[in-house]
Amino acid sequence: MNESLIAPETTPVTRVPAARSALYQLDAATSDLLMASAPLMAEWSRSECKAKSRGGMEQWAKNQNESANGGHPLSCDWYHGTWQYMRLLNMVAVPPWYGFYGRALDTLLSKKPQARVLISACADCGMLTTLHQAIVTSGATPSIVVCDICATPLLNASWYAKRHGFAIECICDNILSTPSLEPGSFDLIVTDEFLTVLPASDKPVAVARWKELLKPGGAVVTTAMVGGATTPELRKRYAERARCLLRETTGDRRLASNGFDELIERADRFAQFHTRHMIVDENEIRRLFSGFYLGFLALTATPGECVNPTHSFQIVATRPRRAAG
Repeated sequence: MNESLIAPETTPVTRVPAARSALYQLDAATSDLLMASAPLMAEWSRSECKAKSRGGMEQWAKNQNESANGGHPLSCDWYHGTWQYMRLLNMVAVPPWYGFYGRALDTLLSKKPQARVLISACADCGMLTTLHQAIVTSGATPSIVVCDICATPLLNASWYAKRHGFAIECICDNILSTPSLEPGSFDLIVTDEFLTVLPASDKPVAVARWKELLKPGGAVVTTAMVGGATTPELRKRYAERARCLLRETTGDRRLASNGFDELIERADRFAQFHTRHMIVDENEIRRLFSGFYLGFLALTATPGECVNPTHSFQIVATRPRRAAG
């Protein structure tokens, strides 16, 4: 019997839009939300983004470029304080790039309206926004837990939930090790590009953790970029493109009010540190999820970050109801 809640696809389907205009473009409602939210995240990041001994978005710089911060303790403020401004430029991977999230979450929540849902790390409220849209569409009433190693995106998620009148539980801890999450307690785990945040050694740890946290028959819905290393040349081009786009958008008074020079400085710093640990190929995905039923695995084109466009795997993986054998 097929345990998956989504009809299986044994062979990935490459969906490459016929024209670049078919790729995701920022809509007015999301733009308005980000304009209201981005300055808040920038402010929160100054006090809430803490230096961590391991993990978080500063790990790459600590390992590879220890002098990049002038000898000062490095936190993730460069990331969380800038993320939503980069979203306004459509230069960072976000759930709206992937239409499959809405379809998958709507299907899963329709089957289990009172599901217990975990958002497994988040850059901001983007994943919660996508989940909320699926909740409205499906009419579901799930309980939602958001776990991230930094308090800043949790504040943003709480801000969004309060703005829209629903409750969430926030846990500030490392998703890979926190004892605050009970094994076998979630029906659904959703996260966007978390695997490409993690180095190769941590990817199987994350997938094993998801399996541990899911109830039998529960599902993970996620995405993972395919590609190579984030090279200095890619970083340089990324920063140049951000500067160009910021100059083009100075006519928007709401964005310009945040200070053009500061935004340029933020974009340069973001490009200096932001790193993706890409998935190599389909075989890596299948190895990582070998303990799951891969009910949906498909490749899609997105606007991309350093490489435009970029391809990502869209994944729905279900924990088996019974142990193998």
